[in-house]
Amino acid sequence: MNYPIFSAIVNQMETRLARRSINIDQFRVWNEDKINATGLEIGVDLTNRSNHVNRLVINLDWDKFREASLARQLPGMEKHPLLNDTTYYRESVSPYVDVEAIWYLDEQALYEKLKSTIGNRRMEAASHWMEHINAELKRVFTEENLITRWHVEIEGDFNGRYVTDMSLISYMQYHINSFKSLNDIHAHLEKNIQLLLQRTNVIMKIATRTLEKAA
Repeated sequence: MNYPIFSAIVNQMETRLARRSINIDQFRVWNEDKINATGLEIGVDLTNRSNHVNRLVINLDWDKFREASLARQLPGMEKHPLLNDTTYYRESVSPYVDVEAIWYLDEQALYEKLKSTIGNRRMEAASHWMEHINAELKRVFTEENLITRWHVEIEGDFNGRYVTDMSLISYMQYHINSFKSLNDIHAHLEKNIQLLLQRTNVIMKIATRTLEKAA
């Protein structure tokens, strides 16, 4: 096992998320040996909680260099398998978890509000919805360093072009180099996942109240 620390994080994450009243429909660990990387993908079904945001996906990315760096810092890790391999020794590497959160909006809910779907009406409405959501995000999260972008996919039919996939993506880094035990790391990551879930509640409310303006 090349990632005993990350595996422990994943196991604790699964246990702690199971205690929450959220619908986890995906919990997948991936490994890519060619790039010395691993990660965790968590999917949360939001269809029973929101009419306008269908799903949240949280991706946590990790690699062998950060695994080895953290192993050198934590007590009791003397037998960690990567510590005997100088390939993964880099003083400049600071252990942190890359986190990507993706909220999938229901563009069909917007189209159902339109009086006409001829021409570019659906494209314009989707663009307006994203603009209204951006404005609300800046107003609500004024004190947070929130890095977001939109991902959209576009198709066309006899009536014109329209958005088929509208998702809001946020990027974060959870630095864990200052902790001296796995329990402290677990608590820190759980706190940040909880903040993500709280942010999700806010985004669901923003999506609902901006929908009418866009339509």
